[in-house]
Amino acid sequence: MELSITQQDAGHTAEGLPVFIFALCNRHGMEVQISTLGGAIVKINAPDRNGRLANVVHGRAPENGIHLLPAPGHALHRLPWHAVALVEDASVGLRLVSPGPHAVLATYVLDEANGLSLHCQAPAAAPASICLHTAFNMAGEGEGLRQLLTVSAERVAPAGRHEQDCAGTRWDFRLARPLAELPGQARYLLGKRINGEVALRLFDTASGRLLEVATDADSLRLGTGEPAPYLWLEPVMAAAGGKIVLRFSAQAQGLPPGLP
Repeated sequence: MELSITQQDAGHTAEGLPVFIFALCNRHGMEVQISTLGGAIVKINAPDRNGRLANVVHGRAPENGIHLLPAPGHALHRLPWHAVALVEDASVGLRLVSPGPHAVLATYVLDEANGLSLHCQAPAAAPASICLHTAFNMAGEGEGLRQLLTVSAERVAPAGRHEQDCAGTRWDFRLARPLAELPGQARYLLGKRINGEVALRLFDTASGRLLEVATDADSLRLGTGEPAPYLWLEPVMAAAGGKIVLRFSAQAQGLPPGLP
């Protein structure tokens, strides 16, 4: 199996503009599909502990894609972006440029260690932040609320409420808890982080699939969605530039290291 990137037609927008889906594959069989409509991740085939692949992304979740906040005119996640394929010796990627006066440059890279990174940057004159909205169910399909969630944050701002300490509240996920116990939507404040430090883990005990999210974002918005329960998340990065790394692995048995 070789590194590859392929392109397929995915229809048109209401305005008649073409939309494409690019499939990035590494030598381990992991596949990531990215739409030029908003730069959204629409599919990730990740292996379980037995090597079986399943799509762990809810590609039709509302608001999937890259957002520039506040949105200048048209929301970028609803517009087709220009795309250029990137192929290196040990990785395959996709560079996307958004339309409009505040062009956002986004570069996805899939590596041989089953890591998918995204680097985003907007012009100095652009609004204050960029975020990527993606929805995950590490089981692949069906029950997702039993998956174990950890969030490495000491402070949180629940939707519609003021910022507060996580300790002693239902919002404290510094130790692994079932996703079903997440009280609602919230913005977790990540503070200063060492490069590569994991901000969030989502683990499916049945399949052994583990997602680790490392980012230099200041905060991480998240919540659950229906149907087929899933976790949606939005790392919020500075418009001047930010990076997200999604690492996928499978645990043979028990809990993975770093998941208390």
